[in-house]
Amino acid sequence: MKPASIAEFMATGPNSNKNKKKNKAGSLKATLAVLRGMSYTHFPMILPGVYSLVAPLIMFRLKRRGFSNCRVEVSGSGLIVYADR
Repeated sequence: MKPASIAEFMATGPNSNKNKKKNKAGSLKATLAVLRGMSYTHFPMILPGVYSLVAPLIMFRLKRRGFSNCRVEVSGSGLIVYADR
């Protein structure tokens, strides 16, 4: 679909709000599943689709369970959790 004029291209170009793709880095369903049943058996743990706002809560739970050297990295598709016993 070609724009009719330069003004129309500027209004609907790749940087306009109309054509931006939604970059959804997390989902509520994946976040709730991690909060309910997170296992602490192996690290690094990859948590796809989890919101980055949950990282402090994950760190708190790891510290309460006796893990040290805890780290949570935010990737494009979710979280990566590192910890040592």
